[in-house]
Amino acid sequence: MAIRAQRIPAALARLTQRERELLALIRDVGPITRAALIQRSGLSGPAVFRATEELAAKNYLAIGEPVASGRGQPSNLVGLNPDAMFTLGLSVMNDFAEAAIMDLTGAVRVVADVSAPGMRRADVLRGARDFLETNIADGLPRAAFAGVGVALAAFFVAGGRLLNPAAALDDWALIDLAEEVEALFNLPVTIDNIANAAAVGELMLGVGAQFSSFAYVNFAFGFGGGMVIDGRPWRGVHGNAGEFAGMLNDLGVFVPSLESLRLRLEAAGVALGSVTELVERFDPAWPALEPWVQDAAASINLLARLIGAATDVETVVLGGRLPPALGLRLAQAAQISQAERDAAARRGISRPVPQVVPAAISSRASVIGAAALSMPFLRASEKG
Repeated sequence: MAIRAQRIPAALARLTQRERELLALIRDVGPITRAALIQRSGLSGPAVFRATEELAAKNYLAIGEPVASGRGQPSNLVGLNPDAMFTLGLSVMNDFAEAAIMDLTGAVRVVADVSAPGMRRADVLRGARDFLETNIADGLPRAAFAGVGVALAAFFVAGGRLLNPAAALDDWALIDLAEEVEALFNLPVTIDNIANAAAVGELMLGVGAQFSSFAYVNFAFGFGGGMVIDGRPWRGVHGNAGEFAGMLNDLGVFVPSLESLRLRLEAAGVALGSVTELVERFDPAWPALEPWVQDAAASINLLARLIGAATDVETVVLGGRLPPALGLRLAQAAQISQAERDAAARRGISRPVPQVVPAAISSRASVIGAAALSMPFLRASEKG
């Protein structure tokens, strides 16, 4: 399968599909009356009453006092119990690793940089475990942790069982990562690639509030992406849907990673030791920035037109570790122009094309998505 789980978290195994859908809906809209939940879910009154009572008995929901709404009888307000479940997310890139703890509402409670010299696997995983243990010691209940999600900058091989990263993460390559992480944390583990996780993070807390179908372009040391179709992650047969760098490479087109920007800036006299330093010190007035933006925009414009023709998504989201100001600048420069639309018009009407927008989540989409992999409100992914 395209997303690897060693074992299903017990918290998820004891939920029916209907209960998961209701939790997802409540997470999306916030506290809601049972009457409104009936309308939004399309379920019958008795079905909603029974499901919410069962979810409350499992401690996932808090049921409040009846609230008057319209002409009908007052209806109880239901909302997620944030402390009922926590998950740990770990995002590992070529030069940066981050861990986060998420509660049942999808809120990130705490986050930390767990990078290590050389990004050695044992050191990064130990840093993530120490981060978890510190927060448990500070009061988060160990028993409420449902699982660990790990997102790695890599593509899937071997039918989605193994991940194949770049040379910088050679220590992480082609191993049963889920088994090792589960042994270290003694929690169920789910593994995904970093761009898929970032798309999930943006779906949950970013443009997913406006768009149900989008392509997510992940800018980091490398360049990749993920797909969301009809509100669900779409990973493809092998888990590699959204490998946009491969598309551009095959076309002989410039691949606009943040590492390529760092190298251009370094050649122009801006000393930056890593992509992390570039992100932290970003200055829109840097020399050599504008030529990179124009080259990158040309590649993104082509990519957006290809993605639109192949998938008919609503938008292409520029995210990953892009500094917000750079993301906005690049999105504006990469927008598909009216002239490009008119060139393919028929009877004076052009085919709809996706708009290009900056991500709403700055830099932490991948660790948010990694933490969400073990949550019951994450709707099941679609496979090709």
